[in-house]
Amino acid sequence: MSHQLPLNLRLKDSSSFENFLPATNREAVARLRTAVAALAHGRAPEPVLFLCGASGTGRTHLLQAACREAQSADGNALYIPFSEIATLAPAVLEDLEQSALVCLDDIERIAGKADWEAAVFALCERLRASGGMLLVAGARPPRELGLQLPDLATRLGWGPVYALVPLSDDERLEAIRLRARNRGLEMPEEVARYILARYPRDLDSLFTLLDKLDVASLAEQRRLTIPFLRSLEEGKP
Repeated sequence: MSHQLPLNLRLKDSSSFENFLPATNREAVARLRTAVAALAHGRAPEPVLFLCGASGTGRTHLLQAACREAQSADGNALYIPFSEIATLAPAVLEDLEQSALVCLDDIERIAGKADWEAAVFALCERLRASGGMLLVAGARPPRELGLQLPDLATRLGWGPVYALVPLSDDERLEAIRLRARNRGLEMPEEVARYILARYPRDLDSLFTLLDKLDVASLAEQRRLTIPFLRSLEEGKP
């Protein structure tokens, strides 16, 4: 399985359950963490768990967090992003039933691609037989993905299907402060509100901004304050 190893390098350092604000998605996160914990003891509570939701709801974060946690528990887990399907081939799914957990992201990207649909279908069957678990994320529920292979939609719905809910503005504020706190940065509420009012509000953009603020704060040895942010905006030290 050495040809699979580079895929694991795509896990972001920040993708952990501790960095994820569950908010109204608490049930989905709890079910996922319970499933990953059970895998560490050799038990797959369900053959498939499916997460769906719009961009920015945390689908990728949760898949990578589950993969990371399974790996840290000495489990064999893999993360495969179909967003990069142009650089992959269906053969990448071969022999993955040797893993306890396989995470397939952006599953909608394979819709209408007969060779990929057949490969994922076969993987579902092999993982069920081996006692492993398939964790899948997509923009829509299994039966709304436009899959040409009807039985594949059935297999992807074998276990629980959770629709992730986007964070409210107040929850976004809490999420960015949580991420800052986990990095050792103290972000006052007024600073977080300033950021939400002046910058793109999607979480990817907010967390990218936080990375930059972390570096700038360390370089300047300054706390995160509104005057400091304004000085950065103006290009002044």
